[in-house]
Amino acid sequence: MKNIHIILFFTLWVILGSCSTYYVSNKQVMEVQQGMSRQNVEKILGKPDYRRFDGDGEEWEYHRISSVLYGNSIKIIVYFADGRVTSMDTFNGDEILLPPPPVVMSPSVVVTNTDPVRPPRYEESSRRRTLMMRDEFDRFLSDFRMVIMSDEQIKYIDDVLLDCNFTSAQCGKIIDQISGSDAQMTVMKRMYPQIVDKENFAPVVNKLFSSFDRDKMKEYIQAYHGDQRPGDVGYVRPRAMSSADFDRFFNEYRGKSFESDRTRMLDEVVPPSGFTCAQCRKLVDMCTFQTDKKNMIKKLYPKIADKKNFSILTDVFTFEMDKREMREFAESYDSGRN
Repeated sequence: MKNIHIILFFTLWVILGSCSTYYVSNKQVMEVQQGMSRQNVEKILGKPDYRRFDGDGEEWEYHRISSVLYGNSIKIIVYFADGRVTSMDTFNGDEILLPPPPVVMSPSVVVTNTDPVRPPRYEESSRRRTLMMRDEFDRFLSDFRMVIMSDEQIKYIDDVLLDCNFTSAQCGKIIDQISGSDAQMTVMKRMYPQIVDKENFAPVVNKLFSSFDRDKMKEYIQAYHGDQRPGDVGYVRPRAMSSADFDRFFNEYRGKSFESDRTRMLDEVVPPSGFTCAQCRKLVDMCTFQTDKKNMIKKLYPKIADKKNFSILTDVFTFEMDKREMREFAESYDSGRN
């Protein structure tokens, strides 16, 4: 009997080992972060089952099981732009058949092939959208040029958004075909949630004719991200400015004479653009009074890309009471209580 238990245990180990690439844990999925390289993603999830790409973006699609023995089938789609992760979708998938386990023979026990393990079927929890590839987008744009009326253009976009995501560059080409700032802004707002590389959206906003319209669109983007906290569906982690970009920003910021002008500059930095804690420290150091420093940190916090380095900002204060107040604010914000 003891030998049988040992053999059965060995059999299970062989089966699970042979199928390990078909399984994915929740922890693995959560490890995929915005900004990761293709190599990082492959180390976590393995090679994709399907791959789609063009010059503007790339998709990796995985079909996996979310439990080792018997669990949900899951589809994972990772979106890349310029070789870096921009977003990821996960949802319940269709039935996935696992390969039959190998035959394990022994003098006393024979384990033969069994039927493939069939996890229960689940309906997709959300509609699957895929990035529109270059050839497909060119055909779409050619058809879109034939639509003249603004109302019809908006309806046309609404229909295609049911199934497709877009890059910022693709959105910009669509906006070029639309007359009138009102219609352009409407389409931008409809498309923005499904833009896979939001950090590249600024040139699209700049296509709006008037500074008033550009400011309104920036306010929309800020509001879109402003209500999102870490852990929310669709949350986009801020990406810090490069050193060169921040130097230009800081020199212009420091040159402003009025506080209202400085505030406007900070407001124009909308997610996913953001700062490092070290960059924020330079902005905080421009403040004279403790209260102003605290308010500046609170204003900048949603735009910080490396919150693990938050102590760089709390160290601006001498007293532990002030440092603790800032840490409590950060914890409250991230938990959604603030």
